[in-house]
Amino acid sequence: MSKSDERYLSTKKFLRKAIDEGARLRQYFLRGHGNWFALIFSLINFTLIFYNLLFKNLFFIPEVLKSFSVFFIVFGIIYFPIAVIVGWLDFKKGTYKAEQQLTRDISPIWKEVFNKLDSLEKQNQDVLESLKTIEVSQERLK
Repeated sequence: MSKSDERYLSTKKFLRKAIDEGARLRQYFLRGHGNWFALIFSLINFTLIFYNLLFKNLFFIPEVLKSFSVFFIVFGIIYFPIAVIVGWLDFKKGTYKAEQQLTRDISPIWKEVFNKLDSLEKQNQDVLESLKTIEVSQERLK
């Protein structure tokens, strides 16, 4: 193998490793940013806007309770349980099931997965029916 071929292969290996590492770091960044920081910063942003534009200007709230720290504590005590309840209601009684069905019907990947699951379910039902038939036959022989 010539020196230029060796250099080409080592460069190719280096670039492949750099691309793989870059893709991995990008994925870590997206998960960290999208799942955690964006959530935290959006909640902080939301509470600051809500506090400054509405809560501070409400005339019926005593001045003692108008500090941001008190508002933040009260907001957290009220907001998080309500958000959990609304999320639960969406999962159990809301649009979640319809969204999942739509995803199942539209996505080619999920179509294939669910078609295979449906065929497995049918095979399982066939096996159960066969077992019931065998059981009934054995009971008749007794």
